[in-house]
Amino acid sequence: MSFSKKVTIAQLASEANVSVATVSRIINKNGYVKPETREKVIKAMEKLDYQPYVKKFEDNSLRSKSLLICFPDFRNPFYGEIIEGIQATAFSRGYLPFDFQASNPRNALKEYEFIMKENNFCGLLLAHNVSNTELLSQLRLRYPIVMCSEHCNQPNISFVSIDNTYAVQTAINYLLSIGRTKISFINSLLTNNYSRLREKGFHDAMTHAGLSIPADWITHISDINFEMAVSAVTRILSGENHPDAFFCVSDVYAAAAIKAIQNVGLRVPQDISVVGFDNIDLSRMTVPSITTIKQPSFDIGQQACNLLINLIENPSAPAEHILLNTELIVRDSTSARINSKNN
Repeated sequence: MSFSKKVTIAQLASEANVSVATVSRIINKNGYVKPETREKVIKAMEKLDYQPYVKKFEDNSLRSKSLLICFPDFRNPFYGEIIEGIQATAFSRGYLPFDFQASNPRNALKEYEFIMKENNFCGLLLAHNVSNTELLSQLRLRYPIVMCSEHCNQPNISFVSIDNTYAVQTAINYLLSIGRTKISFINSLLTNNYSRLREKGFHDAMTHAGLSIPADWITHISDINFEMAVSAVTRILSGENHPDAFFCVSDVYAAAAIKAIQNVGLRVPQDISVVGFDNIDLSRMTVPSITTIKQPSFDIGQQACNLLINLIENPSAPAEHILLNTELIVRDSTSARINSKNN
């Protein structure tokens, strides 16, 4: 059988109709998975000709070279390529990554500390926001820690992320350049650092253009959830005055915005343009396809894992703060505004 390294675990998860976390547990042989679910994933691997990154470990060194990789929600498809980058790097350098999702996000750091201690993990990679940054900084004194995608302002915590503010400014300036000035902003909760930075980018771009919008055109959704986003956009469209564009902080929200707009009889992009964020596979599958901000997801995971292993192997290494470039991908969900009597 010939294998293709281009197949990602996110694609496997989609093919098998399971979560990315489930696929990762099967590949890593970490945690319980129902036999029937395991069989579905194995069949998906065979169908898609998937070959995981493989590295043999000596039994007596396995525990001392294990990395704890913590994500906020494995259901979010954005994390698929980040996990790929982490796994590829960890295996190539002789380490074994274990993916984990905290049962209680508010006490996540205490949970991670317990797991690190009890299981002799040698490093911690965090891919979600941390509210108690002081506790995180204290934990860093005992363990190598790197933040991935999200980051905090503690100088001793290394991170790999993107310039969220600049990325959103780029997208909003593009919408303004095609005549879209009535822009609604669909955001996640401001407890996420990336949400605050992206909203800042939105306000900065609109203020610089001398534009303002109704306060209720900015909405915050508690989860990366398609149905919740459809409801939020539908509410905004129910007013007499509706936006001529939606900027969404995830492609899932953007796909939901397209559905909500079409549900009320309006057209995308002729009546309303839509821009998403992340460039996940979904952004190319919708009709119309989604204009979006592309994150270098694989590179984020790869560089974050390299930073973590470097800290493990050289504990005195200084913290590094890395921001990678993003790219605006223009597709079919945006177009210039058409002036007519109906606009």
